[in-house]
Amino acid sequence: MARHRKPQTVPAVTVRARRQLAACLVGASALTATLVSRTITPAAPVSPDRAPAGYSLPDRGGAVELVHAERR
Repeated sequence: MARHRKPQTVPAVTVRARRQLAACLVGASALTATLVSRTITPAAPVSPDRAPAGYSLPDRGGAVELVHAERR
């Protein structure tokens, strides 16, 4: 039969330090992501044929409107 070793116990101080390090890294990455998203501008300007983000076009009730452009 195989011998089983007693699992190594991790000191409570080490566990607490690991948890604190993980929490600090999560907080630092969230702060960095917030700052980067606030300071970096988009690479391309907004397209003129599309509505800006967060804007919804008014509902026209399903009616289709045909537009005729006269040629000169």
